[in-house]
Amino acid sequence: MIDYILAREFQGLMYYLTACLLFLIITPRVSFIRYGRKLLFVAILALTSYFYLAYEEIDPLVYVLHLVPVCVALIAIYEGWIPGVSTTAAFIWGNIFIAGNEWLPGTLSMVFISIIGIIYHYRMPSPESLKRMLLVHFLLILVYIALFIGLSLWTQDHMEYRRMIVTGIGTLLSSPLVAYTYYLVKHQERLTEELFNAEKYHLIGQLTASISHEIRNPLTTARGFLQLMGRPNLDAATLDRYRINALEGIDGANAIITDYLNYSKPSVEQPRLLDVRQELANVEQWVKPLCVMSNVELVSRHNTGDTLLVTGDSKKLQQCLLNIMKNAIESMPEGGVLTISSRKEDEKVLIFIRDTGIGMNEQQLKRIGMPFYTTKDKGTGLGLMVVTNLIQAMGGRLYFRSKPSQGTICEVHLPLEKTSRGTSVSDQPAPE
Repeated sequence: MIDYILAREFQGLMYYLTACLLFLIITPRVSFIRYGRKLLFVAILALTSYFYLAYEEIDPLVYVLHLVPVCVALIAIYEGWIPGVSTTAAFIWGNIFIAGNEWLPGTLSMVFISIIGIIYHYRMPSPESLKRMLLVHFLLILVYIALFIGLSLWTQDHMEYRRMIVTGIGTLLSSPLVAYTYYLVKHQERLTEELFNAEKYHLIGQLTASISHEIRNPLTTARGFLQLMGRPNLDAATLDRYRINALEGIDGANAIITDYLNYSKPSVEQPRLLDVRQELANVEQWVKPLCVMSNVELVSRHNTGDTLLVTGDSKKLQQCLLNIMKNAIESMPEGGVLTISSRKEDEKVLIFIRDTGIGMNEQQLKRIGMPFYTTKDKGTGLGLMVVTNLIQAMGGRLYFRSKPSQGTICEVHLPLEKTSRGTSVSDQPAPE
């Protein structure tokens, strides 16, 4: 008899632990939904109850004296009225119609400990301690067993009281394990939430400090030139130069704000057909002076004679390409070769920007494009993040390949427009 009861109770313990594991795995994915955790409890309760009732051998006494009090007390204490009421109603129904027990002892006992558990849930001190939670859970189960046995004697319910006592003792011994396991699950959930919030606030702090630092520099410069403009006896040329420098400082601050806005909410405001080769040619005109200053040779070649058309915003695409090319040039402090090429492959336009600079290792490649990560002495680390977001907004992807001291290859993949597939340059002019 004892072996049989222990086997049934061990079977129930496995379902408890399975429910805890499911809750631990799924909770992060539903935490953003209102009442997500409570609804998750109801769903896991329905799932585990289905498998237990449909596929397991049910002992009526073990059901009402082991499975019921441990679950009802646990969920009422930890989760409040929605899961508590749902669990109590489900077990009352299962006790009467599945286990076939007398309705009065089990129903009254369940309702009583459920009410006490829910009241304690909303009045328990925060944070709750493990000892207190184990004690309250144990006392509720003890009250349930005493109340159930008392009501069974009062209604003269025909039960084997020896088996009832053995089952009750097994329940009291197993309840601390279940309560401790669930406490660890909830504690882990709290730690995950606190870690997420800490990372979020740290990121906000970094972003705020970075914006303040980056904007302060050009604004300070602009303020300085505006102060100089107040000096007496300035000639017209000097005054005009101060004015231009002040405007450049303000434009620089505005450009930084635009970068942060692109990072937070990338968008393609005026999408139209773009000729990739023409866009590359426009950007190359801007980087040629920088290449000359940095002793970098610029090589441009295209591996197809077809017109490569994509849909996007010309300014945003040129901003992305310019950012990548500037990074490539800056990675070659001693000079080198910057190679720009393009080709068509599998209904995509592939743009390759290759440098012969210092390159990156595997750890750096994994972090590239992350906010606030940069290999430069100065910079916010948001440049490539903005590029990545803008390219994705145009339906494309960004890839990097690199090795230390062997340079870096950046691949920009954009969807090819159908109008350009198989069309030569002579057949269709580049859009303006």
